[in-house]
Amino acid sequence: MKAVLDMLKRKNKFEKMEGYSIFFMLIGALILASGIGLSILNTKGISAIMAMLGSVLAFFAMISLILTWLIKELIGE
Repeated sequence: MKAVLDMLKRKNKFEKMEGYSIFFMLIGALILASGIGLSILNTKGISAIMAMLGSVLAFFAMISLILTWLIKELIGE
């Protein structure tokens, strides 16, 4: 976690964006895991919403990370 927080303090905008993407993937994974864990108790309501929200957040963070890598390679920084 400390390595991700150190990435957020970088001066390069691409490395900073990578840090934010990785950070939001971790947050999405934690929300997804807690939603799946809560679905053991109740399959409806907040547990299903948390699982869906976590998966969507992790998915968009992964797309953001891939686009950041692609732009970084095309620009050549």
